Amino acid sequence: MQRNVLETVMGAVVLIAAIGFLYLASITVGYREASNGYDLVMRFDRGASVSPGTDVRIAGAKVGTVVSKSFDADNFQAVVTVNIDAKIKLPRDTSAIITSDGLLGDNYVLLEIGGDDETLKPNEQITHVQGALNLADLINKFVVGGSGSKQN
Repeated sequence: MQRNVLETVMGAVVLIAAIGFLYLASITVGYREASNGYDLVMRFDRGASVSPGTDVRIAGAKVGTVVSKSFDADNFQAVVTVNIDAKIKLPRDTSAIITSDGLLGDNYVLLEIGGDDETLKPNEQITHVQGALNLADLINKFVVGGSGSKQN
């Protein structure tokens, strides 16, 4: 009898762990919960390391999430759609940059607030953007020679 109880408890623990892993996997692949926010579009020349679920922050505080990323074959750009909290009204001249938390931290989209009186409307585009820096390129420039100009 005791063995059956132990097997049942172990089975329940395994089942709970499996449900937890499935939940984490659904968040990682971009499962989108219902949101009261509004969507904005950004076009990056280098949109690396941004995927659905990536944070959107202002001054270090999370204000939204990346909800989709696609490729525009006509302009050769990554098209990133973000969902911003409805309470946040962004000025029209807001800019966006893909950056990271420290040297090896997670990447996120940082919004830098402008001073325009008009605000962005749902599904409008943030036009002032800067893509992610490629760490390997920076290290290569440092090792090989930083200026890129030939010396005689």
